[in-house]
Amino acid sequence: MTENKTKPTNVSVETFLTSVSLQRQAEARQLIELMRTVSGKEAQMWGPSIIGFGTQHYKYSTGREGDMPQLGFSPRKAAITVYFNEGFDRYGETLAKLGKYKTSVSCLYINKLADIELEGLRHMLETSYALSNQPTDQSDSIAEYVSLVPDVARPHFDELRQLVTELLPQAREVRSYGILGYKIDDKRARVFVSGWKDHVAMYPVPRAEALQAELEPYIKGKGTLWFRLDEPLPTDLIKRAVRALTVI
Repeated sequence: MTENKTKPTNVSVETFLTSVSLQRQAEARQLIELMRTVSGKEAQMWGPSIIGFGTQHYKYSTGREGDMPQLGFSPRKAAITVYFNEGFDRYGETLAKLGKYKTSVSCLYINKLADIELEGLRHMLETSYALSNQPTDQSDSIAEYVSLVPDVARPHFDELRQLVTELLPQAREVRSYGILGYKIDDKRARVFVSGWKDHVAMYPVPRAEALQAELEPYIKGKGTLWFRLDEPLPTDLIKRAVRALTVI
């Protein structure tokens, strides 16, 4: 079993900050206050250069497991690195308005904190922290389902899945009824998606009368929206349908 080498240390955050430039110190203090407000946790050093808040355990299908911060960043010389362990699939709309940045799989790189819109970053951090508090025991089951989606359907399925996660950034993705569902609270999932060899689907059909005429061509059976693989997804209609299904 491979363990994570980045672990909490006894080095104080203030001591670490003396090793970075005055500009990075000021930016780090802004981020510390923001992450402290979002998480309610105090800053702690993880490894030699990561400032983290809270702790979450992870275990990958490869066997690697360990602990990592629920929120964290590193004020590096080249760029401030903010960590989003869940990736960026659900943050498309916020990222479009965030400002100047770059991303990798789970890192947001910011040259200067003044280059980005802090309220947008706050929203992303709030979502990331909420996700970090959700159970992770279904992660392997979700990955298993995604691996079973036929290759021919993956582009449409990935697009549909991303649309839903962007619209419901704090929803918990679960394996339910053999497919993927999205829970906003502890009740039954409100939206479901699936991928097949000739279509992708979303469930159930919203009851909103204003959408019925537009949804009619896609309705199959009693409660399924069926989208063909040889046609583009009706993204605007899907967004409105998801919103209709998740109105409290």
